[in-house]
Amino acid sequence: MHISEVKTAFKIADVEYVKDSTKLNFNYLKDLKDENNQSLSQNILTQNVARVYLIVVNGEIKKIGGSQADGGIKSTLNIYKDGGVKGRPSIRSFGVWYFLYHTILTGAKIEFYMIYQPNFETQVKGLFGFCAIKDASISYKLLEQACLTDYRNNSNDALPEWNVQEQGKDWPNDIKDEHANITQKAQNREKAVHRKAINKPSGT
Repeated sequence: MHISEVKTAFKIADVEYVKDSTKLNFNYLKDLKDENNQSLSQNILTQNVARVYLIVVNGEIKKIGGSQADGGIKSTLNIYKDGGVKGRPSIRSFGVWYFLYHTILTGAKIEFYMIYQPNFETQVKGLFGFCAIKDASISYKLLEQACLTDYRNNSNDALPEWNVQEQGKDWPNDIKDEHANITQKAQNREKAVHRKAINKPSGT
């Protein structure tokens, strides 16, 4: 599906190749505008709202994902800069970075788009009645599922190519092998860290 068909998303960043590096740069737009061409504050990039991101390659949607983690959409996408190779990334996070990196090496144009559901005021039940919540939010999963359903309904029941696990498919062997190596290195680093044991609790 081409991004031009989507009515609710707006562009937030371009992906940039860094010469002689496997880490990517994400160049966030300084002049953000929503899907109605209305100006947006930069705060939307770090605000904790239910959000979905679209990874777009040469105009085609390659992945739909979502999050509600602290730090906003910038925090959500940060793992894709290097695949989390210095830690213990999930194969999903590493796999998406792998796709991004090897795609940008071909000279393709990669962009990030965002869809979000604003927070709202509501009342929820406490122990003795209702409590006012000024900054409530829905689960991002509802937003993500709605986007995936719309995509399928307009793509002959197909999902975006990089939504590997949602398709019930396996990751390519190159990704699985490299991810296994990263995981093993992380385990070796952890074994090298020796922590002093605490004393056993004294009797009471």
